[in-house]
Amino acid sequence: MEEDKEKKCFKCEKSLPLSEFYRHHQMSDGHLNKCKKCTRDDVAKREKELRNDHEWLEKERERGREKYHRLGSKKPSRESKRETIRKYNQKYPEKFMASKYTEIFLTKVPGFNLHHWSYNQEDWLDIIEFTIKDHNFYHRFLFYDQESMMFKNSDGELLNTKQKHLDYLTKLNQNNN
Repeated sequence: MEEDKEKKCFKCEKSLPLSEFYRHHQMSDGHLNKCKKCTRDDVAKREKELRNDHEWLEKERERGREKYHRLGSKKPSRESKRETIRKYNQKYPEKFMASKYTEIFLTKVPGFNLHHWSYNQEDWLDIIEFTIKDHNFYHRFLFYDQESMMFKNSDGELLNTKQKHLDYLTKLNQNNN
């Protein structure tokens, strides 16, 4: 059994099970003579040294680009993006209308997102402005309730006032720091 066999790493000189050595078909026992940890450490050290070499770095970037194009990008086509947006707007017409209404009356500041705490028509212009990073963070903990056109917190409580909404987001901030 392979797990029972041990081998000594020439680098750290520790005797370790064969599972701690990478396979190598040209070696007599089918495994490298350097353990996985020493191999990873050596690779990380070499890459750190090479990253200071501008020529190597440029070749590595070019290799990455070539591989990306050769294997095909996984980016969705424009048409599939449009279709996804169209379906979303059909599913949530109140969100679509609120965003269009907001675009008409409010100017968006670069680097910030406008956040609707409620999608009821009377609240369309009562928005909160967040950095993009904060906005994305908050939405991981907000759950949209289409029936009330408002958000719920992670406990299922409806955040039916702007103040409740802000209090919940403040609490999220405190827990995150």
